[in-house]
Amino acid sequence: MNASRPMNLVVYLARAGVGSRRSCDELIRKGGVTVNGEVADFPRQKIGPDDVVAIDGETVEARELRYFLVNKPRGVACTRRDPHADRVIVDLIPNGRILFPVGRLDVDTTGLIILTNDGVLANRLMHPRYGVPKTYVARVRGKVSRRALGSLREGVDLEDGVTAPAEVNLRKQSAKTALVEITIHEGRKRQVRRMFASVGLPVEELHRRRYGPIGDKGLQPGGYRELNGDEVEALRRAGEEVATAVGGEVEGDPVLLAAEAPHIASDAETALGEASGARYEAPAIVSLTSADSDEAPEAPDDTRDAPDAGV
Repeated sequence: MNASRPMNLVVYLARAGVGSRRSCDELIRKGGVTVNGEVADFPRQKIGPDDVVAIDGETVEARELRYFLVNKPRGVACTRRDPHADRVIVDLIPNGRILFPVGRLDVDTTGLIILTNDGVLANRLMHPRYGVPKTYVARVRGKVSRRALGSLREGVDLEDGVTAPAEVNLRKQSAKTALVEITIHEGRKRQVRRMFASVGLPVEELHRRRYGPIGDKGLQPGGYRELNGDEVEALRRAGEEVATAVGGEVEGDPVLLAAEAPHIASDAETALGEASGARYEAPAIVSLTSADSDEAPEAPDDTRDAPDAGV
């Protein structure tokens, strides 16, 4: 959508990063929004490029927000630049360097990651303690016992503290390895791998199959697609739940988006428009094959300290 075209007020506010359409609708009905200095009370009021929209006297502007879902293959670094990596995540999308990866996955970990230029939403989704649920399928070495599953579900003691309870299910047990599905809400560095290691189940392969309300159905490794409106709304609602859980805590400064970085060309919006031609990949079945379990060293980059790093 072109931000310069007339749009409903509630859509305009959502595009400005104020919140989900539902929360923006409530804000309007409570009289918290003005248009050209007058209190607005109709969420579907049309807003044109010359209208001035404000919340508590502070002007807000709709932007061309983009949201892409990428199924990261092995060997790709979740950064915008890394001289030591063969490929980085933003290069999987045309003009992707004006987007920002929400969290990180290890170079050896595959699966879903979201790229966006919506800094407010990204900041909420990446909260390390109240993050949205993320579901992984892990191939681990050894026999998975009920005791190990119980420990993971209750929380295990890592060097940086006890983990929050996780949802864990044994999907398949073979002679030497097993497939285990695990859902966590935190975003500590290499958390899933460390959790399994703590109960004697080294991870051989790890794939993230769900990020909050979004799944990987129909997306081949290396494929990407632009999220539709319903999916973005679901993410915004998940982000608002995170903000509610955080409560009075300091949320922190919004993440620096690639489009806001000084080294990015001034025609970023044009490039974003060109990036809208996302290709849709054919359906695929997630397949974990045997692989070397050695971990590659982590290279320095511009998102090194991002929550969810190195899962």
